[in-house]
Amino acid sequence: MLEFKQVSAHYGKIQALHQVSLNIQKGEIVTLIGANGAGKTTLLSTLCGDPRASEGQILYRDVDITQLPTAKIMREDIALVPEGRRVFSRMTVEENLAMGGLFC
Repeated sequence: MLEFKQVSAHYGKIQALHQVSLNIQKGEIVTLIGANGAGKTTLLSTLCGDPRASEGQILYRDVDITQLPTAKIMREDIALVPEGRRVFSRMTVEENLAMGGLFC
């Protein structure tokens, strides 16, 4: 369903991801764990197209979305809800996540 194949990404000259591969199947629940600066947020941001992958492929439902504009990625029902943001306390978790999709 979602696959990162040898994905690398840079912020300017700084390499933030180096050939990361990850395969997530439908129904799986996955947690990214690592030290500060390990690339967890960058990996998820690359999924939304910012930063763009400098190498490799990102496949969603067997479609290569690596170089799609962020707006088109959002239309594939992909969104990133950044950490450190407040949630709407009167809304469900699902509703809060849906709101995040509006601003990806």
